[in-house]
Amino acid sequence: MQTMEGRPQTSTRFRNPWRRYGRLVATNFLRGASYACGTAVIGLAVWWAQNR
Repeated sequence: MQTMEGRPQTSTRFRNPWRRYGRLVATNFLRGASYACGTAVIGLAVWWAQNR
């Protein structure tokens, strides 16, 4: 019976780090995407100014 009681505790233990890890990945992805968009816009503006 102790193993049955221990199982939900381990599952809740595993859920929180996975949720935290998922949030971290989403935040880093959004940060990288915004950085890439900003770099692309600046690069496009420089290219457009040079070819005008």
